[in-house]
Amino acid sequence: MRKISRRSFLKAATVACALTALTACGGGDESAAVSVAKDENGAYVDTLTITLGRFAEPSAAALFPEGQTFEDNAYTRYIESKLNVDLVDSFEAGGDAFTNQLATCVASGELPDIMSVISYDTFVEMVNNGLTYDMTDVYEEYASDYIKSLYDSYDGRCLSMATFDGRLMGIPGTNPDNSVPVLCWMRKDWLDKLGINPDPDGDLCITLDDIAAVAKAFVDANVGGGNSTVGMAFSGNDIGDAMCIANAMGGYIDRWIENPDGTMSWSTLAPEVKAAWAKMNEWYEEGILDPQFGTRTTDDINAMMINNELGIVFGAWHIPDWRLSSVKALVPEAEYIAYTVADDNGIVHAYHENAAERFLVVSKDCKYPQVAVEILNILYDDLARATAETAPDVIAYINAGGHNEGRPYYMEVLPANNPSIYYTEHMAVINGEMTPEETTIAENRGSSQAILDYLKDPQNVTEETLGGWHFYESRIIGLGASIDALEKNGNAEWITPKYPPTTPTSEQKKATLDKTELEAYVAIVTGAQPIDYFDTFVSEWKRLGGDAIAQEVQEYFAQ
Repeated sequence: MRKISRRSFLKAATVACALTALTACGGGDESAAVSVAKDENGAYVDTLTITLGRFAEPSAAALFPEGQTFEDNAYTRYIESKLNVDLVDSFEAGGDAFTNQLATCVASGELPDIMSVISYDTFVEMVNNGLTYDMTDVYEEYASDYIKSLYDSYDGRCLSMATFDGRLMGIPGTNPDNSVPVLCWMRKDWLDKLGINPDPDGDLCITLDDIAAVAKAFVDANVGGGNSTVGMAFSGNDIGDAMCIANAMGGYIDRWIENPDGTMSWSTLAPEVKAAWAKMNEWYEEGILDPQFGTRTTDDINAMMINNELGIVFGAWHIPDWRLSSVKALVPEAEYIAYTVADDNGIVHAYHENAAERFLVVSKDCKYPQVAVEILNILYDDLARATAETAPDVIAYINAGGHNEGRPYYMEVLPANNPSIYYTEHMAVINGEMTPEETTIAENRGSSQAILDYLKDPQNVTEETLGGWHFYESRIIGLGASIDALEKNGNAEWITPKYPPTTPTSEQKKATLDKTELEAYVAIVTGAQPIDYFDTFVSEWKRLGGDAIAQEVQEYFAQ
């Protein structure tokens, strides 16, 4: 892999041109975008053909309404009707096939007009190779005020990931989950059965000692009713599964932290993480942490929940939508409650995830780069407020279960406070202050209506109302703890890690370092190694290439 740099990689100077009022030019030998006329409705008079590189999982095709495809569906038809552009897929691929297609594009130096890139490393490689259009002026001229406000809500943390030497070389998707802490999820029906309340003040914030006490009560009472009940469990093949425990000690797992002197530190090496692993070892020895820790996978843990064997898990606010709903479907009595986890001083330590997620790339050879931004406006501004009256086919597509991959862009553009909007609007619908149709985010209409249907008979969740249950658990229970209660408590302290691309040494050594890290984690928690073995692990991690990577990351951000 070539050395990564933020220096200018454009092969030719950017030239100021005109398209109507403006035509922006990118790097390389690209042709200037040509001036084209529009009618009074904003559509191009002459049809423009735009080629796309589309992320398209075959499994998603089954979710399209009859007669619709990736290339021809309600979204693409709506865009074409608004702009008079013909969207043609140069390729459709998902998973590894999509990665291979991108590699072919980079190797050949030829990109479709517009494509979504999942990997930041691939995006940086495209920029380094001079394949991407300089979108700085195009974005400034054509992005709607609302779209700009969405990106502005991240305080520069999102657009900066696509900015090189002050030039915007792509348009990032957003990651609004970047400002929501990890939660502790407990079986509420088990708490009620045992008469336990770990949160007597009702602030939805508890400590590690509270968690341990609940886990012990679950285990001692064998509240699951089977051969044995497990208090809490963590995947033995994912060190990040214990992030919540490290956070409660003031530490973080697998993040680059910039020190006051500009040097970079790998967060897993910090004393706070050592303390977190020591605490987990205490729990393991006490028998309240899964006795098979180190061998369980995430799938194993999911099976434990479904088998009514596990009382406490840790995860994001939205795990009811995809993880806990599987439990509810097979264990009807299962109910969950979520808590943030504070340190001994009552502080919830949280970190911002990468604000950028996936990248919209426009080819340096694209004749109409402004169309990329105009489509962005339609998808994430116009259609964000769509109704059955303004976009009937799109709304019908969504209501019929049509997949988001029907959109030509495989990314989201949402405000940084999107989870807060989820919570407040769903609460407003529940309280009768707003109807589902009045919510401001298109997906809130369906989810809030599903919640209302579920709340008609919450004690008897059926296949038809299971969706409403998991939306209630995530939007109300999960976000109630991680957004509403946390804001009311005012006890969160946030850090913003750095998110570099893969460096040369990391490309060669990261797998070895990850293995070393995971082995130390499992050994310390299970007692196979003493707590002070952590110091040996730190030295070994640095020797095996960690120090070299830290230096490369520091140099990258210093440019």
